[in-house]
Amino acid sequence: MELSRSDSIPSFHDGSFDGLWIPADGKVHLFLTTVDNQGFTIALEEVKALHLWNVRKGNIVFDVSLIDTDQLTGDHMESPYELSDIARDQSIAAHLASARHKGLRMLEMTTSYGAERCLV
Repeated sequence: MELSRSDSIPSFHDGSFDGLWIPADGKVHLFLTTVDNQGFTIALEEVKALHLWNVRKGNIVFDVSLIDTDQLTGDHMESPYELSDIARDQSIAAHLASARHKGLRMLEMTTSYGAERCLV
């Protein structure tokens, strides 16, 4: 099942992160399975930044959440943009201001290892 922007995100706790597909610039498809083996595809469009690391088979999902524009903080900008210590505070502030101006939201996934944040 593919989730649209208006769908609520089901609970993926103890489910699995099965993989991803990046078909074109700005699009990302995340494949997840709930603990009761119901498969879902989260299709993201206009992805501005994505941080995935150490993705491998058997990745257990603890939580998947959508963070609204007004709830974004500087900490949310750090990981997807892989900001270094040089001019870090200015970069975070600039990215946060831009995200809020564009009305971006963040999909945050907490897993047993890897796969963190998508800014959409």
